[in-house]
Amino acid sequence: MGFRKMALDEKTLKALEKLEYTKPTEVQEKTIPLILMGENLIVRSQTGTGKTAAFGIGLIERMDAEPGKKALVLAPTRELAVQIGEELKGIAQEHRHRIVVVYGGQKIEPQERALRRGVDILIATPGRLLDHAERANVSLSEFSIVVLDEADRMLDMGFKDEMDRIMAQIPEKREVLLFSATVDELIKELADNYIKGTAEVIEIGEKKRAEKIKEDFVQIPRRKKYVELRKILQKGDYRKVLIFMSTKRGVDYLYERLKEDRFHAEGIHGDMSQARRERVMGNFKEGKVRVLVASDVAARGIHVEDVELIVNYDEAQDADTHLHRIGRTGRMGKMGSAITFIEAPETEKDRNRSNHPDFAWMSGGGRGHSKKGRGRGKSRSVGHRKKKR
Repeated sequence: MGFRKMALDEKTLKALEKLEYTKPTEVQEKTIPLILMGENLIVRSQTGTGKTAAFGIGLIERMDAEPGKKALVLAPTRELAVQIGEELKGIAQEHRHRIVVVYGGQKIEPQERALRRGVDILIATPGRLLDHAERANVSLSEFSIVVLDEADRMLDMGFKDEMDRIMAQIPEKREVLLFSATVDELIKELADNYIKGTAEVIEIGEKKRAEKIKEDFVQIPRRKKYVELRKILQKGDYRKVLIFMSTKRGVDYLYERLKEDRFHAEGIHGDMSQARRERVMGNFKEGKVRVLVASDVAARGIHVEDVELIVNYDEAQDADTHLHRIGRTGRMGKMGSAITFIEAPETEKDRNRSNHPDFAWMSGGGRGHSKKGRGRGKSRSVGHRKKKR
């Protein structure tokens, strides 16, 4: 099914053509018709599947069909809220809908002025939204459609109380569109509490997505990781590379070292100011920065469509985090690559650690990941002797 067969407004179709959205992704094909029908949805979908455009197109069409209807989109991070806003404004460029984004880390007064001018679609982080509600800058009772984007991440980040307070002020007669990378018991409980009536449950398959990512694993001693990374960056003609570190200190160390070696690199983590994070993200999206080094928390808001390579410089702590990391390449039908450095045991203690049950997921104990790779992935070792290819 193409976008035109969904009977979308010509203005929306014109905007999608400008954005070069030629064919709906799986999540768009399955959810947009249901959103247009006013259904409640629970959607299990990873990042990079086109879910933002899915609910964005649906919301904008609903605003056209039902003047006066308002929608609220909740996002876990400032970066994600900003990027949702940018995408929805792009889809709505031929319309006159008022789309406002509010989040913490910025002065509240400019946001107050924007809200006073009126809003059709409000995109917000939970804490800042409650600030505005308490100041009477916005009335939550006016919103009849609520999108919970990355609901699992909002729970992980401790926003359950804020979400409860927000939903308590939304009218009982409402539509809820819940998007989550995982649908576990906590998400099911959340859906039961927030959704009035029945809901369509949609699961977007991972198989096609995995086929778009070439994943390699490199077993290597810690002290040789930087040299190997440098070789990868020098050898590959990658326009955008995203590197994951497990600590903020690691982020600072690695991007500074890359800059010393004349790579166009920047870093992003939670201790940086909002202004700096926005500047870094803007430079990365525009291609002014080729390599972005990020912590997992800061990377939750990174949604850049054309990342060509993911490097897990530090291993992820669990399989879900690993999937979330590599899911930032191979997006929107494009091919992508991911390389994971697995630290080779250098001492007896390290060897014992690598065999510990807590690390079983990295050795074939879960989610289909192993030191032998996955799908078309390969494995190689960089050790003390001659390299084996």
